[in-house]
Amino acid sequence: MTIREIDLERDVDACVALLRETSPGTVTNRAAWLARTRAFPRRAQLAGFVAEEDARVVGESYGFLGLFGDVATGICMVTVEAEYRRRGIGRALFEPIEAHLAAAGVTSLLARFVENAPGVAFACALGFHEVRAETEAALDVRTVTEQPPADADLRPVSQTDPRHAHLVDVEATRDMPSTEEVLDMPYEEWARFVLDYPIFQPDGSFVAYVDGEPAAVSLLVADFETGRALNWFTGTRRAYRGRGLAAAVKLASIAWAREHGVAEMVTDNDETNAPMLSINRRLGFRPARRRVEYLREETAFAPAPPAPAT
Repeated sequence: MTIREIDLERDVDACVALLRETSPGTVTNRAAWLARTRAFPRRAQLAGFVAEEDARVVGESYGFLGLFGDVATGICMVTVEAEYRRRGIGRALFEPIEAHLAAAGVTSLLARFVENAPGVAFACALGFHEVRAETEAALDVRTVTEQPPADADLRPVSQTDPRHAHLVDVEATRDMPSTEEVLDMPYEEWARFVLDYPIFQPDGSFVAYVDGEPAAVSLLVADFETGRALNWFTGTRRAYRGRGLAAAVKLASIAWAREHGVAEMVTDNDETNAPMLSINRRLGFRPARRRVEYLREETAFAPAPPAPAT
């Protein structure tokens, strides 16, 4: 078994397959994975490694600095195929990420993963503890017959100034429950992550307007090859909440997805975000799994204690 730095073109197909296996709610494909990885700005100091056995990628790890918040926190992820766990591969993948982020000056590590017993045990053994969780839910869009209110001013992102979607996204994101405080989200970087994302659907993403002002947004990505979509983000600006606009833009995205051959839509929301969870339940989304964040804090960054093989 070999641990080496990731080679984007060489490893993309294996990494997409691994991501789909270990994170079933993920909506991605080859082009999307490559674009997302390349979109990270230099300041994020993204590093990635793969574990390879007999010329086959069986695990991967990533680490980077927080993009829009406190750069003292390093984000990390370790994934290993189920049949290759408990062989020390997870630890071998984690160590170079830990060293990379320590060299970047971080004082805490934040791990994100789909909750599973081996992953929780591994994180806890490395000194992490749970700080936040999201409910991932799925919807068969073919079962939804409800339409957005006829009097709602809903416009596809493709037919608006995209800065309106950015404005709503930034304001709403700042109010969302989060481990990291969002300090800034420059439009140019937002556009690179959102508008330039190959499976982002500007025709299926909608902005709601009130008296000409952008008030709410629903951002949609879809992989038509698998017939799956992700409601990437839905949010409403503070002054316009309580009017049903979040449900309206989400319904518009659901209708568009259904009309374009999508069968399933997934979404995720913080477990404490009662208003959006209520909207999702009403629309027919059903909880599928938990996505969790585990944090390790230290005053002096040092290697973690020995962990059991995984």
